[in-house]
Amino acid sequence: MKKVFGLCTFICIIAGIFLFLQNPYEIAREQRLLGPSLQHWMGTDYLGRDLFSRLMYGTAYSLGYACLSMIAVVCVSLLLGGLAGSIGGLVDTVITTFADIIVSIPAILFALVFSGLFANSITTVLAALAFSWSGRYIRYIRNLVLDIRKEAFILLAPMRGSEGMHTLIHHVLPSMRPALLSLFVTDIGRIMLNISGLAFLGIGVHPPTPELGTILYDGKLYFYAAPGLFIFPGVMLCFVVLVTQTIGLRVKEYGEHNA
Repeated sequence: MKKVFGLCTFICIIAGIFLFLQNPYEIAREQRLLGPSLQHWMGTDYLGRDLFSRLMYGTAYSLGYACLSMIAVVCVSLLLGGLAGSIGGLVDTVITTFADIIVSIPAILFALVFSGLFANSITTVLAALAFSWSGRYIRYIRNLVLDIRKEAFILLAPMRGSEGMHTLIHHVLPSMRPALLSLFVTDIGRIMLNISGLAFLGIGVHPPTPELGTILYDGKLYFYAAPGLFIFPGVMLCFVVLVTQTIGLRVKEYGEHNA
């Protein structure tokens, strides 16, 4: 009950903050590069936009993009990894080889190739990152399926009339949930770093969208005049990544404790 109350309180606080945020796109050149004040908690950027509002919206954008990409990764990997671990044989060999090839290529190369072939947009970057990260998840899910299939309750499933896809969906996949959820939460922070890093390089998200990578790039240009424009987004990015890592570890410990 305390955990539910704490979660509800946290959600209410975040919702309250967003209700009172200023427009992150509103330009006020007469207020450019102001320091922290009661009106602008972290000051303003080179166009007079409220930095705190842009950071909050930027964090929401970055987290949203990361979650979308990770959902795509998990969906594709569950299908391919589940097939590889369940069917085995040639199917397993082909899928595993495909995953190994993907893992061996850096994600930034996929992003550059996708952006060159299609369009330099956030949709292209999310697709490239989902494709790149799926290799690791395919292998992980395939190994989880192989391990779970050796458990006694899976070996005895045919005696209860459960076979094939029914066993995979109703017995194997639920057993994978704690480990997969832990990895999912942990990697949200990591893929968020990828998205922000690419945005910093001008790939994916573009100004004036308040994403942490684009805010960092804008702040770099005014580092000596207003160092907070660069420092605050960097601190926020590190904080979010550390939080996702911590939550991922707690989820893993909770899953192991209740296994």
